[in-house]
Amino acid sequence: MKKKTSESVITEGRFYTIASPNGRVLEVANYNPESGAAIQLWDYAGAEWQQWAFILVGPNTYRICNRFTGKAIDLCLNGTVNGTWLHQWEANTGKSQQWKVEFTDDGFVRFRSVLADKYIDLYQAFSGNGGRAQIWEDNEGTNQRWVLRDVTDKNAIRPSEAQMEKKLKEQVEEAAKEAKKEAKTARKTATRKTAAKTTAAKKTTAKKTTASKSAAPAKRTTRSKKAAAEEN
Repeated sequence: MKKKTSESVITEGRFYTIASPNGRVLEVANYNPESGAAIQLWDYAGAEWQQWAFILVGPNTYRICNRFTGKAIDLCLNGTVNGTWLHQWEANTGKSQQWKVEFTDDGFVRFRSVLADKYIDLYQAFSGNGGRAQIWEDNEGTNQRWVLRDVTDKNAIRPSEAQMEKKLKEQVEEAAKEAKKEAKTARKTATRKTAAKTTAAKKTTAKKTTASKSAAPAKRTTRSKKAAAEEN
């Protein structure tokens, strides 16, 4: 099969789904509009948070932006090692948001990070709902192969105001739970450290007391012998 070119497949101003070979697509998890939201795999529902625009930034190089949030697929903390998570972030000119588009001879597409020189990949090759997107070195696996489909002219689902308010409330509650959990863990750690210091202090005091008791009789015995000698 003749290798396709990006010009014949990707057009700016159009929206695409990025699907794994089993049909599930990359999306912004929970249609979360905030920077840092995870990129995951899910059944396609025709939703805007499952659709992506490709912004040309160099030869065959694109920034991939979500239709619903407007944010770009990005490397978490500018990571370059295998297993670095993908998340969304405000679009910028950084290389952590730049992707080389490579078309394979068997009709798939691969996305190679300009910064890390690694490919968009699925964690542990899991292609079910909720599979997290990451980067990994080239392994020619199906979890690094994707299918682009133009969905610009199809009706797209947007969350209602009620859904957005509910999601925001859930996110606030989840953040509060995480903060409470972290505070509890910190208290436990502090308690263990305090207990360890107290135990160490008690052991030190006990050693000093034992040493003092052991030394005292020896001094009394010495004086007693001296007194006895004088009497004689």
